[in-house]
Amino acid sequence: MAHHETSHQPELLMDRALSEDKDMSQTTETKEGSSANETQPPTVENAVTGSTAVPHTYPEGGRDAWLVVFGAWCGLTASLGIYNTSGVFEVVISQIILPEDSASTLGWLFSTYAFVNWILGVQIGPTFDAMGPRALIAAGTVCTLVGIFTLSVCTEYYQILLSFSILTGIGSSLLLTPSMGCVAHWFMERRGLASGIAFIGGGFGGVLFPLMMQSLLPQVGWAWSIRILGFVLMALCVVSITFCRSRIPPRKGKATTWRDTLPDYRIFLDGTGAMGATTAGVLLTDLAYFIPITYTPSYYIDRQGLSSEESLNGSAAFAYQLLAILNAASCVGRYVAGDLADRFGRYNTMIVSLLLCAISVLCLWLPDIMVPGLESDGLLVAFVVLFGFQSGSNVSLTPICLGQLCDTEEYGRYYASCFTVVAFGVLASLPIAGSLLSITGAIGKEKYWGAAVFTGLSYVAALLCFVWVRIKLKGWSWRIKW
Repeated sequence: MAHHETSHQPELLMDRALSEDKDMSQTTETKEGSSANETQPPTVENAVTGSTAVPHTYPEGGRDAWLVVFGAWCGLTASLGIYNTSGVFEVVISQIILPEDSASTLGWLFSTYAFVNWILGVQIGPTFDAMGPRALIAAGTVCTLVGIFTLSVCTEYYQILLSFSILTGIGSSLLLTPSMGCVAHWFMERRGLASGIAFIGGGFGGVLFPLMMQSLLPQVGWAWSIRILGFVLMALCVVSITFCRSRIPPRKGKATTWRDTLPDYRIFLDGTGAMGATTAGVLLTDLAYFIPITYTPSYYIDRQGLSSEESLNGSAAFAYQLLAILNAASCVGRYVAGDLADRFGRYNTMIVSLLLCAISVLCLWLPDIMVPGLESDGLLVAFVVLFGFQSGSNVSLTPICLGQLCDTEEYGRYYASCFTVVAFGVLASLPIAGSLLSITGAIGKEKYWGAAVFTGLSYVAALLCFVWVRIKLKGWSWRIKW
């Protein structure tokens, strides 16, 4: 009898251990479920290679997740908001501070800012993967504030280049990349919606800052207008540092070293060309996007024949309001595109968005330029609204399209590698557009036709890149959600 009981003892111990494991598992799941409604896909499949990885759970909502989105919103307001306000800076610098410099020369100031903003992602993205967002956002806060406050006292070309193009560009990049990346750690099924809401911050900054500058410039002048802008940026950055955080550990866990933060060119050699073609499409999209964002206020001033003095008073108010309208429309576009991307597919939505961007430039802006003596602003306003809505969706869809080509742990590396290439395209965009303004030989609004054609054709080429990737990976059936 004793022997019989002994023979069953290992089985009893195993049953007890399994029972305890089960109870502990149920307790853990209950605690996690009470804090957030997490989703866990059965497998995580790389869209390019078809390989699977160990799946992660994503809260898909809850207090902590939405506070991260709010923190990202503030970080993107402080970074992309400045990016989208370049048109106001361009007017003041070209008309008042450096009126003798050519459009092409001044274009290097803003394209260098955009270049620095994106090129630093080559290290910031992988560093975010390894270390998380907070230290990066804190460093970005310091660089942004020092750059903006020193810009308020700049009077020479090289001073603006160092303070705005270089230092503020570094700060914007340190704010931008971690803000975007941390949202992906908290959402999967609703990632498009969450990213779209976070990216509304960039559009909101593009509404708030131009209107604020328009109101302040006639009253306190350029220097104090910029300083007040700096204090607003400070408040936004503090909120971003407080709430932005990651939750998915690096692929190698605590064994992650500095070598794991280095970019990897092999992601472009996936055998399908999907990453390369997507990067080319993003390059062309950003190259085109930066031209209307920068030149819309100046275009209206030239369209109305306003003088340098009038460019800073009430006569030019609508020039700054147009930029605010464009960015307000982009806020709506970012939200709607994020929701549609979750419903119908991210690449599918991006393709439609690029098509409408090309139509807005070639069928609305270009005719407004070419028709002489056009008194009505209807065509221009229609362009600003449609372009703002669709270009805003481009901005919010780009990172989630890249996210379909990789696992979440490698998102920062993919994003950084893509925008390293994109940075060189943005670097050339405004000098090219500025040269096109000069070589047309026209005056007034007619000199912008070359820049408009260049912008429209860039959008067409970007559209073809995304269509190629979509067909290459998922075939011709547009009913497939991807």
